[in-house]
Amino acid sequence: MKPSPAVLGPASMLAAAVLLGGCVTITPENAEDPYEDFNRSMYAFNDGLDRSIVEPVAKGYRAITNEPVRGGVNNFLDNLGEPVTFVNEVLQGKIGNAAGTVGRFVVNTTIGIAGIFNPAESMGIKRTDEDFGQTLGVWGVPAGPYLVLPFIGPSSPRDGFGTLADFFVDPVNYVEFDKDNEIRFGFAIANGLVAREEAIETFDTVRQQVDPYTTVRRFYVRSRAAAIGTSEPEQRTIEEVPDFELDF
Repeated sequence: MKPSPAVLGPASMLAAAVLLGGCVTITPENAEDPYEDFNRSMYAFNDGLDRSIVEPVAKGYRAITNEPVRGGVNNFLDNLGEPVTFVNEVLQGKIGNAAGTVGRFVVNTTIGIAGIFNPAESMGIKRTDEDFGQTLGVWGVPAGPYLVLPFIGPSSPRDGFGTLADFFVDPVNYVEFDKDNEIRFGFAIANGLVAREEAIETFDTVRQQVDPYTTVRRFYVRSRAAAIGTSEPEQRTIEEVPDFELDF
């Protein structure tokens, strides 16, 4: 089954964003952030949307659930993402990690009841997380200029294309459901809600910075480089790294 058209909306937007990466002349003055005007506009748009809709829903979700329930939801969604991680680990030549990912998926899907529980962790099988943006980085593809996408947030041409590729690799998008669009849309909403609930305190800290946009940009660029292995891993969280310490 082909991915449904309704789910391809964000994918099409990402493709357009990737193409945009080749339409700018980068000079020394704007090399770090050549799309800054556009990016700041998109950051303000996303922040306004978050404050008015996403943040209240995330806080409501936290208020009506407890940690075990949220942990089960998070485990379930993480388990759904294991096939994509596996494919990217193979493409990166991380065969040992790929074998561990298969083991985690099998154990958590069976003993862990569809991934709601995480017995693999207690067995010492640690979770790894890889995406095609990281794979491209490992292959030597440059990130391109920093880009803030509407609804999605911090990205780059490389990571935008990677997100699109991961979408087509994800087996969930090829499973027959009685109501394909509704279920896949529900998975997307659930992933976003879980991620936003986990980041409530981080968002609060970022908004206290002198220039939240710059804080997010620098942390994103640095953390992605660390994930790909092109820089030393960032040891601190974003809460511990104020604006004046984020210079490269």
